[in-house]
Amino acid sequence: MTVKQIAQSQQQQRVNTLTRRAQSGPHVNPYGTPGMSLNGAGDFRRIVSVDESVARQVRQLALDHMKNGYGVSDGEDVSAAIRDYTLSLPPEERLSASWTLNEIFHSEARRLGEFVHSQDPGWDWGKPFDAGILEGYVPGVDTRA
Repeated sequence: MTVKQIAQSQQQQRVNTLTRRAQSGPHVNPYGTPGMSLNGAGDFRRIVSVDESVARQVRQLALDHMKNGYGVSDGEDVSAAIRDYTLSLPPEERLSASWTLNEIFHSEARRLGEFVHSQDPGWDWGKPFDAGILEGYVPGVDTRA
């Protein structure tokens, strides 16, 4: 057998192994949260019920980002909080729960930005402001109602 034939044989064996694995179990997204199923995902971009303590934690992280980084952060803490929670859910529920928590975080961050901007019209994301402004902020409450 030539080197080319050996390489082709090994490649075919890998393809066969992957094909058998794909047929034997649910497809799992290798790029997302471990164990997150894409089977029946459909439109995962929908708000679903999530644990209120996790939603509160995500809102608090948005507030912490505003206080400590003036609205800017690397997002690793938010990602970790969402990942930790979604891993406690069945794989089929993880995509929508993750999307919901991301929406909660971004909605809270947007509200915080609007609140700070209303108190300091010259403020922009990442620009320092008087943190005392945030004492009047109520998390999760849309003041435009």
